[in-house]
Amino acid sequence: MSFSVSEYKYLIQPGYLYITDNGTSIYGVTGSGVFVGVFDEKKKYSGCCSYLYPIPPNKKTVSTKYGSIAIKHLIKKMENKGSSIEDLRAHIIGGSDTDTSSDYGQRNLNIAKTVLNHFTIEILSSDTGGKIGRKFIYDTESGQSLTFKTEKIRKSDWFPYEKRETS
Repeated sequence: MSFSVSEYKYLIQPGYLYITDNGTSIYGVTGSGVFVGVFDEKKKYSGCCSYLYPIPPNKKTVSTKYGSIAIKHLIKKMENKGSSIEDLRAHIIGGSDTDTSSDYGQRNLNIAKTVLNHFTIEILSSDTGGKIGRKFIYDTESGQSLTFKTEKIRKSDWFPYEKRETS
């Protein structure tokens, strides 16, 4: 299996899910947030989510900005599409503790591991933790990822179609 950059590209932002049968390069940036890519080894397609917070503040809040909701929703959508849990493998990227006053990074990682473990989904790779952010490309066709570590995340990293910052 080799890593390739597909002609189809998608910038995943926090709070979004993406599932596709087409080979797509998913681009993203994480700080304390986490990206989870789930690959169906049998059907050869992927789904992924990106989230900012581990769990919602109350039971009435239902948003994929929260890992406990986003990952479960992603897995259920893949099951509805015909995937079997035993064919799913996961990749985790992010969860840095870039802000020393918060432990969101570690809490976000813990929720990803807890939910994936609950569904008995093997984590094939993780590039997580530390004090720096990450930029990544995830190939939905092969289920492989490429990660770049960065000390500075700019607004233009999240919104690459806007004017780039020069500093």
